[in-house]
Amino acid sequence: MKGIILVGGRGTRLRPLTFFRPKPLVPLVNRPFLEYQLDLLRRYGVEEVILCVNYQAKKLMRHFADGNRFGLTIRYAAEQEPLGTAGALKNAAAMVDTGPVIVLNGDILTDVDLEQVLRTHRESGAWATLTLVEVDDPTRYGLVVLDRRGRVQRFLEKPSWDEVTARTVNAGIYVLEPAVFDYIPAGREVSVERETYPQLLQRGVPVSGHVARSYWLDIGTPDKYLQAHWDILEQRVSVPVPGREVSPRLWFGQGAEVSPQATLIPPVVLGEGVSVRAGATVGPYCVLGDQVTVREEASAAHAVLGRRCVLGRGARVQQAVLDQETRLEEGACVDGLLVAAGSVLGRGTRPAGLPGPPR
Repeated sequence: MKGIILVGGRGTRLRPLTFFRPKPLVPLVNRPFLEYQLDLLRRYGVEEVILCVNYQAKKLMRHFADGNRFGLTIRYAAEQEPLGTAGALKNAAAMVDTGPVIVLNGDILTDVDLEQVLRTHRESGAWATLTLVEVDDPTRYGLVVLDRRGRVQRFLEKPSWDEVTARTVNAGIYVLEPAVFDYIPAGREVSVERETYPQLLQRGVPVSGHVARSYWLDIGTPDKYLQAHWDILEQRVSVPVPGREVSPRLWFGQGAEVSPQATLIPPVVLGEGVSVRAGATVGPYCVLGDQVTVREEASAAHAVLGRRCVLGRGARVQQAVLDQETRLEEGACVDGLLVAAGSVLGRGTRPAGLPGPPR
């Protein structure tokens, strides 16, 4: 079976983390985010994955290469110009000779049972099956209304509350028959959500919906990006946490060193080669990337620190994301911010802006 992952977007909502890397390579609990999606597809028998790439495509291709080290065959459908979600599928159509094919949006963290989605697809006889999730506020999404048979009746893009008759929204996970690609025009930007699926309904093509009860999160904004970290640490989603669990909700990477005079407050993940010095406090809700240094009397709470970050003596960071190789000088304080890679923040730094930590 084949899978397609749509990873061509620019990730503008996650800047500055996506200035120098594509969003699929942004680390989530010390792993490039896309690796979680590859794990999911492989778990359900997918052997070949097509990555639809555009923005900083060479970096993606260099990291994932032919897919061998991930236990997959990975191929690439490169777009010269952004083609939208359906246009990207059309661009990859020549690589899909048989069906069905599983399609994922490239910014979804989920542990959905794909076997159940495939079963719904086979039993319904549909050409396209959309995975749906229920949300508290469907006015922020594209509402999908099903009939009693589970067939899609209509789509409502960001409906008002008086239009809301259900709370099921498009989860960005699809099962498609290759015939669907014939309905997508070539050579221009096309949205599968706003154009392709509504047109299939208009033409009488069967489209079904599968309502999933699994974990699902769009990580495309700073608050959701942090929430994804905390949900993994709380093990609300069935994905592995990197490192060895040395005590409940404390994970250490190889070579991580913590002074006996330091304090760790779970949940905490320490990457490989991390150094936490005497008098320092890390946690709760912290992820430290490989080779991070937390010097004496420094502290981090509700924070994500990228590879080779340094917290100087007495520095404090909370409710923030520091990209790789960021340095906080002695006594500096960061509270609520996305900090770009390679930044140096001096004493007295006191920015704010991210949403609050989990309660």
